[in-house]
Amino acid sequence: MRGITRDSVVEMFDRKLIYVFAVVTVLTVLIVLMSGSLDGQIRMQTGGGMDVDDINEVLGDPVVRIFEFFVSFLVFLAVMGTAGVIPTMLEKGRADYYLSKPISRTVLFLNKFVGVLIVYGLTIILCGVIVYLSLCLVHGIFNIHIVYLFIFSLLSFIIWYSITAFAGVVFNSSAIAIMSAFIIWILQKVLGTREWIKALVDSQPVHYIVDTFYYIIPKTGEISDMSVRMATSREIRDWMPLYSSLLFALVLIYLTVYIFKRKNY
Repeated sequence: MRGITRDSVVEMFDRKLIYVFAVVTVLTVLIVLMSGSLDGQIRMQTGGGMDVDDINEVLGDPVVRIFEFFVSFLVFLAVMGTAGVIPTMLEKGRADYYLSKPISRTVLFLNKFVGVLIVYGLTIILCGVIVYLSLCLVHGIFNIHIVYLFIFSLLSFIIWYSITAFAGVVFNSSAIAIMSAFIIWILQKVLGTREWIKALVDSQPVHYIVDTFYYIIPKTGEISDMSVRMATSREIRDWMPLYSSLLFALVLIYLTVYIFKRKNY
């Protein structure tokens, strides 16, 4: 397990992905530092009557929403960056090396899967913590519930990586793995408007099909909304988007292992 996790770290550096995360984080921190003057300008223009905390309360804490967008962008980078990990591992020559190890294919895949999640998950957390600490220092804000953004974002990463890993094993192609994630993203956006589609198309079979796909396809967009609600101490009335998406990921991981065990390399 530690050896495969170490391989994931080496791959991250060899493919220069760590520098992408570093550059994005540094640029975001610089933007945060420049935004420090905003607080002073607001105080001057309002005669000292308002500051960033007051605006947060009026607008529903836009800082949390902006930070959630940043963490989601880190997840996007991780998904795109890891889409080629499985196909690369299964290339001719490399596949022989990995499959020659005295472990089962199930253990091999799960170790690789978990290793990637650990390496990139910790990278997401580290970059997110750096940016949030800069926000705290510049604007004097701190919200312990921001941890929910990290938890839900990591869950979203697991869901997306299960999709790209499945496509990687089935098609052994980084391009198709990325396209698969993009297609799922499009589907969830379309299915998010299912009530509008059902109102437009007056057909029970169509309504049934749309609802079925809605419950099957992961709903990471709604999971992001849930994370914002948790971070701003608001109640979540429906947990279905989270548990149905995680169930989708678990089923996909099981299918991936099943196919991997039976595929010839």
